[in-house]
Amino acid sequence: MKKLLTLLLALALLVSAAALAEGGKVEPFSAEYEMKGTTSAGKPKNDTFIFEGETTDGIITKLNFDIIRNKGTEGEYSKKGIMGYMMNVSDAKVEKTDSGMKLSQFTVYGYDPAFADGDPYYAQFMVNASCDSLTDATAFADLTFSDMARPDHAVTLDKALLVYGYLANDAGIALTGETPVKELIALHGLYKDGAFVEGTNRVSFAGYNGGRSYGEQIDAIVDYILANSMTLEDVYEMFRTVNQADTDIKDRDVVSGATITFVGDFQRMVYLAMYGKLFEGVVNTTANADGSTKVEVVTQGFGGEIETNVTFGADGRIAAIAVRDAQETDGIGAVLTADGSEYLAALIAGQDDLSAVESVSGATITSNALKTAVEYALAEMAK
Repeated sequence: MKKLLTLLLALALLVSAAALAEGGKVEPFSAEYEMKGTTSAGKPKNDTFIFEGETTDGIITKLNFDIIRNKGTEGEYSKKGIMGYMMNVSDAKVEKTDSGMKLSQFTVYGYDPAFADGDPYYAQFMVNASCDSLTDATAFADLTFSDMARPDHAVTLDKALLVYGYLANDAGIALTGETPVKELIALHGLYKDGAFVEGTNRVSFAGYNGGRSYGEQIDAIVDYILANSMTLEDVYEMFRTVNQADTDIKDRDVVSGATITFVGDFQRMVYLAMYGKLFEGVVNTTANADGSTKVEVVTQGFGGEIETNVTFGADGRIAAIAVRDAQETDGIGAVLTADGSEYLAALIAGQDDLSAVESVSGATITSNALKTAVEYALAEMAK
């Protein structure tokens, strides 16, 4: 009996080993990273990045990637949902009036540098159209257009044809000023069986360089990761190096269907999934022949990791600070990380009491990351 039990146990172990070998080593991973800040309108926000799933022999085989705005509050919503984030989407609202029907809202949200009129900030457009008397004969040129981002900016018919053209093209409609509005509203399900329908609806469309709504782009990223058998390390490197803020949107074609910026928050959530924490600290210390010492530090900025070199003179005082690698926003955080910036000079001058060096309004994350780098370097030299 004992030999039989031993044999059965051995067989069970062999079967388990074979199953493990066939299925591979499965390991779960999970990260929930919260990014706090303000919206472009100055309102408070918090985006919670969810990145969870499984790897099999190191390859990601299951993945849930989501971004929750205002998690845990009454205004919580997922940016994956088509109703969640204004990118390559269109809203239409048809209302009944005493005299018939009106188009009270017909918006398009997207991106096109040709809409900016020389100001790149407004390449991301938010345009509304309306009509107080909506009939089958109403043409596109009959609508009244307005720029929701710039109320004093006139939206010409040519510009309206440009931005609404994305919605029309997605449905195979060659948009002109004579195009019946009912053809566009039908895309929202608000024109059926030869009549306008009272209601509100949102649809998505293919935008500049192909990306669709924000949620569909996140889904495209997930599909890309799974289809290419990527590891967590692969994904981290992808988020760190491609689709960056300084990459023209027309060149963001690494992930088919996703042209959104892979900001530092994407990197942070993957690193958190890999190691259970965000990396910050000293990566290398080099003693130079002239008696100076260079301390290389990594901290987390707005656009991702910031690699800062802090050089100490032979007297142990900070002589220079240079940012070797950073992807901070042009005109904002990038001003602080630039060689010889006033903020880097302030850190050198205030090295004896860094608490007196104030964060920079509008670039708080970047300035705090640079200050933290100097703190790490000072602590390293004090060892």
